[in-house]
Amino acid sequence: MVDFTELPEDGVRFEQLIREILQRSGFEVHWTGVGPDGGRDLIAIERATGGLAPFERRWLVSCKHFANASRSVGLGDIQDIPGHCAAAGATGFLLACSTQPSSAVVSRLEETEKNTKIVCRYWDGIEIEKRLDTASTFPLRLLFFPKSSAGLPWRIYNTTHPSFWAANYKDYFMYLSCRTSHLFPKLADVEEIVRKIESIPLPADEDDWNGHYLRPRAIYYDDKHEQYLVFIDYIHPKRSREKLSRRSINFILQDGEGLYSEGSTTWYLTHWDVKYISENQASERFQVDHKSYYEPYMRSFEHGTPREEGILSDQLELDDMEIISLDNDDGEEG
Repeated sequence: MVDFTELPEDGVRFEQLIREILQRSGFEVHWTGVGPDGGRDLIAIERATGGLAPFERRWLVSCKHFANASRSVGLGDIQDIPGHCAAAGATGFLLACSTQPSSAVVSRLEETEKNTKIVCRYWDGIEIEKRLDTASTFPLRLLFFPKSSAGLPWRIYNTTHPSFWAANYKDYFMYLSCRTSHLFPKLADVEEIVRKIESIPLPADEDDWNGHYLRPRAIYYDDKHEQYLVFIDYIHPKRSREKLSRRSINFILQDGEGLYSEGSTTWYLTHWDVKYISENQASERFQVDHKSYYEPYMRSFEHGTPREEGILSDQLELDDMEIISLDNDDGEEG
C-alpha cells in the first residue's frame, strides 16, 4: 500500500508525482502558472493514432493533495472547470487527488461533461496506486514513497521471449536475459552489479536542471560460460566540462574481471558496456529512463552483443581524444 502522507503537505511533490506518471504513460506534459489555491496545474497532451486519422486531446490536470489532512476534495476545491479549461485551451479535465473526491464533486464532473464538450475524469488515491504498478511507473514508488516501498525492491515481468525479462529494481528499469536458461539471472548477482554501479562517485549536479546519472539498462548472463555483460548509460549535461572518465569508471568496475573475488580467486567474469549520452536535461521531455535509451538496443540486450561504443576497456583511449577536444573547444556551437 502507498502511504500518501509521505509526501509533504504543500502538494509540490504530489504534483511532481502526477507529472511523472503522465510523462511515463506517453503524455506530453507542461506546467501552467500558479493557480488560485497556490498550486500549479498541469497541461497534458494525449496523442492517439485513431482508426482513420491521428488525433489529440489537451487535458487540464488539477492536483489536490489532502492526505495529510485526511479530507476529501470538496466543491470549493474545483471551482469553474469550464472557465479554467477554456483559458488553458483544454477539452479534458482530470482531477488527481491523494484521497478521494466527494460525491458532490463526482456529480459536478458528470454534469460538466454532460453540459459541455469537456471530458472529465478523476484519479483518486486507489487509481494512482494502480497506475504506479506498471513497468514504466513502478520506479516512482521508491522515488516518492521510500517507506511504503521498502519491502518491494523487485518487480519482474515476463516478455514474449521465455529467456528475456523486464524488471524494476529500486528506481531502475532494466532487462534481464540468459543465454540458455528460461529463468532470469540470479537476483543476488544483479543486486551486486547495481551496488558496484552505485559505488562510482558522480560529479555534483551543475544546477537544478542538470545532473549525472549511471543507469543500468540490461544484464545478460551467459550461463554456459558463467559470464555477465552489463549495459549502462552514463547521462551527463550537454557540454559539461566535468565528466566521469572511462578510466575512473573502469577503476571501480574492472572490466573483464570477476564480479566476485576472494584472494586470488575470481568468478563470474563481467564485461561492462558503457554508453556516454549528452542530454539537454532542462527539456520537459527529458527522462532518465526514456524509451529511446532502450528501443534501439533491444536485440543487443536480448542476445548479449555490445552496442556501437563497445566494451568499456576497449574504449579507454576515447578519454584522451575527448580531453584534446575540450582543450580546443572555443565555446561556440558546432
